[in-house]
Amino acid sequence: MALYDRRTMDGVYSVRQSASYIMNYRYAEERMMRMLAGWIALTPQIPVKLEMARQVYDDALHTDALGKRLPELRSQAQVSRPPNEAFVVFMNTIEDKEEWDDTIERLVGIYRVLKPHLVSHYSAHIAAANPVYEPPTLRILARMVEEEKAHIERGLVLLDDLLDSPEKHRRAANWQLHLEELLAASGGVTGFPEEGEARKKVGRS
Repeated sequence: MALYDRRTMDGVYSVRQSASYIMNYRYAEERMMRMLAGWIALTPQIPVKLEMARQVYDDALHTDALGKRLPELRSQAQVSRPPNEAFVVFMNTIEDKEEWDDTIERLVGIYRVLKPHLVSHYSAHIAAANPVYEPPTLRILARMVEEEKAHIERGLVLLDDLLDSPEKHRRAANWQLHLEELLAASGGVTGFPEEGEARKKVGRS
């Protein structure tokens, strides 16, 4: 008779916890979609505008897919929920860069900080999710990871084109550090650092 690691079969996240995290992910994706859409008119660089428009569409699909998954996890459809007020502050700080010459800060916030953070969390969720009742979640998150990685790659190319002086490199680095400090203080998109909650639960098993 085959032997199974029951902890692996059960998964780390309960149905309720998985639904809660999906609400957190949906909040981040929805806010990010709205940020990018709002910045299009405020951004002078045409290549950046076009890429933002493409990514608004993808992030809208992510938001919708997450929202449709929630009723299957015994939760209300299309609900977005931040993990805590500190994460809202972090997101607000990214979004508040609305001046004509803030393109560097916008790109740093999205492609050096927010999207990499989300990819890390989505990947950790995929690794820990229940293989029996979570295949739909796994498919959604796997697609999101693939698309967000492509977004990051294209966004960083655009950012690199703008960083044409030591002063601009310093400006980007300082803004990234500031955002990373806010993100760390919030505990991230779920209120926990990457894989933190999963590791704690596994350690108690």
